Amino acid sequence: GGGTGSNVEYVAPAIEQGWFKRIVVLDLTPSLCEVAKERVQKRWPGGPVEVLCADACEEGAEGLPPAGSCDLVTFSYALVMIPEWKKAVDHALRLLRPNGHLGVCDFTVLPEQGQSGVMQSFWKKTFASDHVILSTEHREYLKAVTKEVYEETGFGGLPYVPPFLKAGWYAYIGKKE
Repeated sequence: GGGTGSNVEYVAPAIEQGWFKRIVVLDLTPSLCEVAKERVQKRWPGGPVEVLCADACEEGAEGLPPAGSCDLVTFSYALVMIPEWKKAVDHALRLLRPNGHLGVCDFTVLPEQGQSGVMQSFWKKTFASDHVILSTEHREYLKAVTKEVYEETGFGGLPYVPPFLKAGWYAYIGKKE
């Protein structure tokens, strides 16, 4: 989900230079949508950024762009929180035009990078306490439904967690063919 809309700040210069016709920040949580709306109204009143409070799995959500019309759809630390995450990815792919890009960054487990079974279990249980489900299946599915353009994986620290404990993450860009 788009959450508070803070990620839009990263592309602010491109927005201000007119690179985007339309940006939709989508989130399911009304309180986060309100913060996003305030942020957008303050920074880009009447501009190309809008906030839509809806379910990423809902095809007919009012305000979404038409199918096949988007150049880019992103998920930022969201797939792991969506119970029907495959449905959300499939819906994003329907929104993309041919050769459009799907960008995802999220938490994961990384057994192929030597993350032990004990650490995988630790992180899965830790994140699950907040209804965040870590799985290698997310990356596998993304690679199955898009042509991989870019992938990076690694381990990083988290606030309030001892520095020797590092959670797995990935960044993925795939192209719709």
